[in-house]
Amino acid sequence: MKAVAAFDPAVARAGFPALERRVAGKKLIYLDNACTALKSSRVAASLAEAHELWGACGGRRSTHLLAQEIEQRYQSARKSVARFLNAEREGDVVFTSGTTEAVNLVARGFVFDGARREVVVGAWEHNSVLLPFLEAEARGACAVRVCPVKDGRLDLDALEGLITDKTALVALARSSNVLGGVLPAAQVGRLCRRKGAKLFLDDAQFLSSHREDVRACGADFVAFSAHKLGGPFGVGVLWGEDRAMNALRPAAPGGGTVKEVVLEGGRPVPRWLDSPMRHEAGVPNIPGAVGLAAAIELLGSWDPGAARAHVSGLVERLLAGLGKVSEVAVVGDPAALMEGSLAAFAPVHPSFSIKDFNLYLNHELGERFVAVRAGDHCAHLLHASLGLKETLRVSFFAYNTAEEVDLFLDALKSYAAEARS
Repeated sequence: MKAVAAFDPAVARAGFPALERRVAGKKLIYLDNACTALKSSRVAASLAEAHELWGACGGRRSTHLLAQEIEQRYQSARKSVARFLNAEREGDVVFTSGTTEAVNLVARGFVFDGARREVVVGAWEHNSVLLPFLEAEARGACAVRVCPVKDGRLDLDALEGLITDKTALVALARSSNVLGGVLPAAQVGRLCRRKGAKLFLDDAQFLSSHREDVRACGADFVAFSAHKLGGPFGVGVLWGEDRAMNALRPAAPGGGTVKEVVLEGGRPVPRWLDSPMRHEAGVPNIPGAVGLAAAIELLGSWDPGAARAHVSGLVERLLAGLGKVSEVAVVGDPAALMEGSLAAFAPVHPSFSIKDFNLYLNHELGERFVAVRAGDHCAHLLHASLGLKETLRVSFFAYNTAEEVDLFLDALKSYAAEARS
């Protein structure tokens, strides 16, 4: 077995100035990366340059030299994303405002026929995946079926039974934002192809510490958000091969999506461009796309196996510590959590309050302030199925350290002891 190189989080941390800032006079310990990762100096510089030097008309509108330069930067960012995903064609990459818009493009643009009108989703889905398909169901476009979670993972036996000759699309998270884990996408993809269904993967929580190969994962569509990778807010990606993307109706039509609009019988009729243009209406977020490329380049500078092993080690350290605190219980399967970059827990003792502990992390640690996520994490269906109102989630990026894990665990033990007394 090939040895995994050591990963030095100090090298990664050096590029993220926010880690050195003070919040309310306290040093920041940032453990809320599943919500959004912090931004590097490289990303900030790329955004500043884009706005300062070439904030003019792009997106194939104007043809002057500055517009051509801007367009070249935009298409270069598309190439970077294609390489990141090992996509065969850069044109298979559509820029969106994030995973939410990407899901909506599929949910609103997918053409359901009379025989295949069912969409299968998982009980662990983020609302960004669940709600667009529930909205499509409400307008009569499809019927939604939900695959349950079993022992902290998606129940693949149940999934096989749910995918039938009535299934048009299966939409699943590659990694849960509460239960962690990694969906065996290639296995699910083979099942979908055998049943004649398409597969959509939400990679939003997966790509921060894994790499996706869209040629091998078996998906027809893959989506993710830049801000989960340390990229800018308000930009994301929907990937799909040209045949699948061109089969989607333009869900948000507008300028730049048509070859022309002609009159037929006195009525205007659009002639749509092929993907990606048909799905990128309006002047695009060119600085955001360039900032995403900068974030991807930084991720690519780290050894992926070493970075993944580092994050997995942080999760393992966290789980070991949580197991020693009797007032809380980890949500999910520890083995699955080890595959991801987070762990969530719920109180099992009446003295332990998630909200109160969150405040404790903000105000009672002297010179330290710890940022975590408390609540339902936009996963209402999952929490309801688990009989939980809320959980507290600790999530990691490559710049986090073992010392930060230990500091969090010390705070947890101190709070639990105070709450018992």
